[in-house]
Amino acid sequence: MARCLAYFYFWSYTVEKFRRFIRILLVGYNEQPASKRARHPIRSQYIHLKKVWTNRHYSDFGIERLIRLFLASVLFVFPGLYFRAAFSSLGLIARKLAVDFYVILKLLIPVVFFYFHLTSHLVIALFSAYLGAETLVYLASLIYLSNEFAQPISFRRSLTSLFLNYIEICLDYAVIYAYCNANIPHFFKTKLTSGMEAVYFSFATSATVGFGDITTVHKLGQALVITQIIIFLIFVGLFINFFSSRIKDNTHYREKEQNYV
Repeated sequence: MARCLAYFYFWSYTVEKFRRFIRILLVGYNEQPASKRARHPIRSQYIHLKKVWTNRHYSDFGIERLIRLFLASVLFVFPGLYFRAAFSSLGLIARKLAVDFYVILKLLIPVVFFYFHLTSHLVIALFSAYLGAETLVYLASLIYLSNEFAQPISFRRSLTSLFLNYIEICLDYAVIYAYCNANIPHFFKTKLTSGMEAVYFSFATSATVGFGDITTVHKLGQALVITQIIIFLIFVGLFINFFSSRIKDNTHYREKEQNYV
């Protein structure tokens, strides 16, 4: 009995030390102020949509207004919003850490598809396109709905997320290219023999390098290449400039009161 109690206390002590180590590793010694608790993400998104609809905080019109309304409403169809909502009751830091985990998870999903050779299935290609579309909508919302969002805790953190988003979208396109290579005859000039070649082609395309060793001769492939180049010329270039111009700002919690959402 005494030995069991000793094992129990030792195990409890070890678990507590490990939990504390993980918290310090991910969060440091910062504590979340009670006055800066996060709003529920779904409710916040609904408020954003109402603000855009009623022109509160920003007077938009025409094409810009239609884009803003589309972005504010379409976020409800993607899982990221509900993933954040699942952790909202744990506080701001927990929700931010959950978002970081979700970004990394989305990056790893295409890797898993390639590892298990699942890219020849249509549902896998459509799912990758769905995840990529969510990332693009989120990036676009940071441009067109920037006045509706609270200021980030850290712009360096935002830049890190942007870099991971860049890799994720390249991998999502690679899954689509791999599917087309396996199911559409003569999609590439020379049929690809491995998933790595699809990943290589996707990254080379997004960087607008165009080595010419792998080329697509199918109309669908050419359309995909055009969309990928346009996406990364506009979004990546604009967001790197947008965030890097604010890298000098203070990071983590500001001294002034802010209403994080």
